[in-house]
Amino acid sequence: MACINMVSIASTMQTQKLHSTTEKDSQPERISTYKPNIWKYDHLLSLTNQYSEAKYKIEAEKLKEEVGCMFSNTTSPVAQLQLIDGIDKLGLSAYFEVDTKETLENIILYMKTSSTSKDLYATALCFRLLREHGYHASQDMLKDLFDGKGKLPLDMKTSLELFEGSHLSIDGENLLNDIRLFSTKNLKNLSLDVDRLTSNPLAWRVRWYDVRKHIITAQNCNDTNPMLLKLAKLNFNIIQATHQKDLKDVIRWWRNVSIIENLEFTRERIVESFFFAVGIASEGEHGSMRKWLAKVIQLILIIDDVYDIYGTLADVQQFTVAIEKWDPEEVQRLPKSIQICFGALHDTMEDISVEIQRQKGGPSVLPHLKQVVELERGDVASSIICYMHQENVSEDVAREHIESIILNSWEKTNYHFNRLSTSHRKIMKHVINEARMAHVMYLSGDGFGVQDGETQDQVLINLVQSII
Repeated sequence: MACINMVSIASTMQTQKLHSTTEKDSQPERISTYKPNIWKYDHLLSLTNQYSEAKYKIEAEKLKEEVGCMFSNTTSPVAQLQLIDGIDKLGLSAYFEVDTKETLENIILYMKTSSTSKDLYATALCFRLLREHGYHASQDMLKDLFDGKGKLPLDMKTSLELFEGSHLSIDGENLLNDIRLFSTKNLKNLSLDVDRLTSNPLAWRVRWYDVRKHIITAQNCNDTNPMLLKLAKLNFNIIQATHQKDLKDVIRWWRNVSIIENLEFTRERIVESFFFAVGIASEGEHGSMRKWLAKVIQLILIIDDVYDIYGTLADVQQFTVAIEKWDPEEVQRLPKSIQICFGALHDTMEDISVEIQRQKGGPSVLPHLKQVVELERGDVASSIICYMHQENVSEDVAREHIESIILNSWEKTNYHFNRLSTSHRKIMKHVINEARMAHVMYLSGDGFGVQDGETQDQVLINLVQSII
């Protein structure tokens, strides 16, 4: 998640290149296993969406007032928790931030003063929601649900809440680590798809890309307030209309750049890059951020392929110098394709810097943009194989090791997130969503390398197809 200096990345890539070329100045073969782009840009540019009309936003505001009354009409603590959980999962948190805050604080007060016996499910749900919303929630809240010997309630909904809540742990919370292990065992006994669940818990998922699934589930189960469901569908379609408009702008930019014709070896993944950017910042008001991110991500993919596939060692060394100095003159003796690549990177970063300064004011952000947030290609199998060779262990042992690294990283992220002020958490969520998008793109393979799989389905249902 942290910014990595491009020079450091280049150095690593250069080391890899030592094994792929023996003649310093020889021109390599343009070998790439990536498939051509599958998206028809004319079709995407021709999309029309009625939900961009103002009347739908007016309708949403009216529904918001009606749904807001549910907070005052719901008196049971567990029902209030379920209402907040439903609002979060249906993508409506931004509408009800004040109501949610007041309700959670009242529930905290109720928990301190109530002497009634605890509902195990409600306690587990409360713990998860408090941590998700940045409130202090001690792991001791759950000690009555777990006696240290593996005794956990066996009903599905409580086990699910314990499992999800345990992934909001920080380093040193041994009780939550035990709860994660035993709740996983319980869910397996209940015949759930535990492998899929454990590799993709709620805390690691991009909430916006779960919204449509929750809406469909709510429709099929008929257990959600009709007004709440209606608002969720309308809100999804309105935001999707905004995303479609942004996507069209990005596609037009990509066509105007006109570099892919000279870079046949690279990945043309502008739609996937935009999909990644939406996962980081899905809110309607962040259109500029989405477009900037999509452009940068696509250019990073191209640069990655220059290092991995196209350039000789001498080429990439000189390319690194050009990036370090931020000087177009430094690439004049390099192959035309690399000159075009650097030119696109240079001009796009300059344009983004000017646009940010015009919108936000203050000093130029170009120095920060020069230090490019390198997009990992997410080749998890390679990291597992490397560890297998390094330590001479089996795949299962290596996979367990990599998973422990991921868990540890999330514990550190949870710790720092909960130490931030409310205003800073809103910014930090975008950074955390970048890590979550890595799970989205690489959970079922290489989401950038292979388009016609789960990534294509996700693009269609989230960016193209409205909810009827």
